[in-house]
Amino acid sequence: MFHARCGREYVEVTGSASPNQEASCVAKHVVMDLVRQHGEELEALLQQGIFKPVFLYQAVIFNLLPLLGLIVPRHRGGRYIRSVIFALSLGFAIQVLQSHRAHLGGNGYMIGLIAAWSLIWSAGILVFTDIEKDFQRIERMTTAESESTKVATLNTSGHVQSKPNGKDRKREMFQWQTYPRKLSHRLGWCAGLLFNLRGPEWNWRAPHLGPLPQSVHSQLHAGFGSNKFKFQAKDDFTYPSANRRLRHAFRTFLISYLLLDCLKSGMMRDPYFRGSAITDSPPFPLSYFEPFPILIRFYHVFISAMGVYVALNFVTSLSPIVFLGLSLAFPNASRKLAVAPLDASWLYADSFGPFLEPLLDHGLAGCWGRWWHQLFRHGFTMTAGWILSLLPTKLAQNVQLKRIVYIIVSFSLSGFIHACGSYTQFTATRPFSGPFLFFFMQSVGVIGEYIFKTVVFPKLPLPTPPKSLRRAGNAIFVLSWLLFSGARIADDFARGGLWLIEPIPLSPLRGLGLAKGSGWWCWEGVWFRYWSDGTYWGSGIRLV
Repeated sequence: MFHARCGREYVEVTGSASPNQEASCVAKHVVMDLVRQHGEELEALLQQGIFKPVFLYQAVIFNLLPLLGLIVPRHRGGRYIRSVIFALSLGFAIQVLQSHRAHLGGNGYMIGLIAAWSLIWSAGILVFTDIEKDFQRIERMTTAESESTKVATLNTSGHVQSKPNGKDRKREMFQWQTYPRKLSHRLGWCAGLLFNLRGPEWNWRAPHLGPLPQSVHSQLHAGFGSNKFKFQAKDDFTYPSANRRLRHAFRTFLISYLLLDCLKSGMMRDPYFRGSAITDSPPFPLSYFEPFPILIRFYHVFISAMGVYVALNFVTSLSPIVFLGLSLAFPNASRKLAVAPLDASWLYADSFGPFLEPLLDHGLAGCWGRWWHQLFRHGFTMTAGWILSLLPTKLAQNVQLKRIVYIIVSFSLSGFIHACGSYTQFTATRPFSGPFLFFFMQSVGVIGEYIFKTVVFPKLPLPTPPKSLRRAGNAIFVLSWLLFSGARIADDFARGGLWLIEPIPLSPLRGLGLAKGSGWWCWEGVWFRYWSDGTYWGSGIRLV
């Protein structure tokens, strides 16, 4: 519809419309029309009462409810309160998923994703584990260390003599902190647990973050207080300095910013990423490859994956910029306000690991488990561990069964999270056959790959292949499997209007005229608006 209308506008002005001229017109105008159309559709649905808006107070409730459950000690009824809090969180999340919609966050995608993840994380820390026994955090403590010096003085006979002069100096050390007794300390400790994703300073520190520095590990000589978690230090493993880590974060932020601008500008020329015409012909010069649909499919899947990868790098680079940057700029304030070592560079590892080595050496399992971001990993493993605890002990301790359970649960929950994001988009998406099935297929691929390597291949009458051949086989399988399955989630991203979001406020490419667009400034309209349906709980500031 918009494609034809834009072409007619060009014909009315010039009398003709070449394909390239029409494509330029589309790239310049259609995106704004689609965004405006989606906004108007949502407003109509809200006015009709089919959906309800997303209020800011709901975001507060999502975070406040679990925090209230965490700060109540077990001996004061915390065990029962946490179960009640989780039940309330479950009901609240279901209500948001079913009834509340917003245009922001990728046409409402982030609404469902955040609600689903909050539910999984709350279940893990409120129900599936005992926070007073299972969690410990590395905290900084200051100790007084006596330092003896000698001061020269004159005695009564006029001879020089020396006497010791005791001075105290402060030394910072690290220790494990279990569930604190003091309320103010407990509040900060619980908030740190609730809003943490990769656990760099916790005893569930994600393995891909690297080992603890030897200096820190030696101070924690007792090891992780729970036998469930043990991490080793490596003498030859060194972390960059805090200043160098901060410079690296700024560099990642800038590169990701520019790449987002390039990807966004390129995507909007292709009707596929605008979601209004999944099967339309691709723009020039990709139109030359139209007789080869597999190449077009590879392009769409690859660009979609790059969009997610760059966006995550862009967002996660803000953590060291904000927390590490402020800690270095205001060291005294940082030490007074936070007991966690926010100025330590080992807290801020890259979101993604190295790409080639995990993929070539470990195949699909290495791609997902060692390269791709692990932001949701511990929430998945807590759920898988709880499921295993329900099985008979002998069965739950079976190594192969544990592996299969962890793989299936992790990918199924990941599919659930992304399917919820697709569900809360108010366009024609396919949550089950798109995102959920894509992630579930990854569990099938990982398990199948493992069975082939450990069971099937050793029984084949073939010589042991060289390392180069094994690596080539891993690469071919991973790329083929991701291309085969990736179309499901890539198509759903496009249908839902995820790529219509403006990820950056200023566009150098569009501002300098190197790409079609509305100019330098990209963020238009309002983000918040007051809404009232006449009830107390149906009134407040809402996300547009």
